[in-house]
Amino acid sequence: MTSTSKNYLPALAWLLTITGMSLWPKIQLPEFNLLSTDKLGHVAAYALLVWLILQGFQKQNRRNTSWKEGLAIVCAATLYGAFIEFVQGNFIPGRIFGYDDMIANTAGAVAAWGLKMWNLRSV
Repeated sequence: MTSTSKNYLPALAWLLTITGMSLWPKIQLPEFNLLSTDKLGHVAAYALLVWLILQGFQKQNRRNTSWKEGLAIVCAATLYGAFIEFVQGNFIPGRIFGYDDMIANTAGAVAAWGLKMWNLRSV
């Protein structure tokens, strides 16, 4: 394993955890509620994912991400979240496609990027 890939191991492990939890079959009733504990879990999961990717980038490149690179990471995480929702809604028994889940995933990704940028400016 190269040193480059080691920098991203925490992010990869968390991505696999999110994928596993997202694709596990369960019975779920359709509901749109952005303030439920489930949505807070989505926010936290995608915030941690983006934070770990940003940390891996920083370790690999020995510098912080530019705003364009950070935006690309947030967009990739958001697209991944949308893809997972599509898979859930179409292929996983008992799971549904949730726009509110996608909004929560995006909010978490953006929040982590924002915190990282704010942290850099306050140093």
